[in-house]
Amino acid sequence: MKRLLITLLCSAALFAQEQVSRVVQLRHIPPGSVQVVLSVLSAGKVIVQSDPNAKYVAMHGPLELVDAMEAAIKKLDVPAPAAKNIELTFHMLLASPQGDSPAVSPELVGVVQQLRNVFGLKSVRVLETAVLRGRDGNGGQTNGILSPPTKVDAHAIYELRYSRMQGSVGDKGPNIRIDNLRFSAKLPVANAAGGIQYSEASMTTDVDIREGQKVVVGKTSIDSASQSIFLVVTAKVVD
Repeated sequence: MKRLLITLLCSAALFAQEQVSRVVQLRHIPPGSVQVVLSVLSAGKVIVQSDPNAKYVAMHGPLELVDAMEAAIKKLDVPAPAAKNIELTFHMLLASPQGDSPAVSPELVGVVQQLRNVFGLKSVRVLETAVLRGRDGNGGQTNGILSPPTKVDAHAIYELRYSRMQGSVGDKGPNIRIDNLRFSAKLPVANAAGGIQYSEASMTTDVDIREGQKVVVGKTSIDSASQSIFLVVTAKVVD
């Protein structure tokens, strides 16, 4: 009986020694992002507390469990991947069912042929090309001047903007989503008095595009001669 009592006392002392308290400072992630993992590892045997306003996790429980939980926290507490830069190239094409097409760059030959086949167009020429590089997850905006798309001898003004651009990994390579992409152009037209006034043509949409793919975003009519502006976009991930 005496020996059994001694054994129980020793076991209790050993158990008491194995209980530890530890505070782990977080550097890159908030405490809430590790709560689920810690809850599973603790199996109800470790007390876990954290302050949402301070980046730390406090634990009290068996040494082995606390060690395992600290190791898990260190694996999870890593910097987020650096945001990638994405380069968008916009081609603004003027198209008409009449006339002849000037030569276009090799990269646009396939797009021009597709527009001819689908819309019965004869004349397709590049009005302007805009390149916009931005950070993954951010929005962007650019504007500029177009060569005269109408018979009026005056420049047109365009604007391109989007609220957010997000890259992701797909089966066939990077995919880029462009949210709230808006193209607008103020086009000069002759008025009845012989002067010049401006009319606006625009399009707004969301676009999903695979890297290297050329996507015809849409078209907007600009005059009574059935002329239209087509917006074509391509994207690539850059360092």
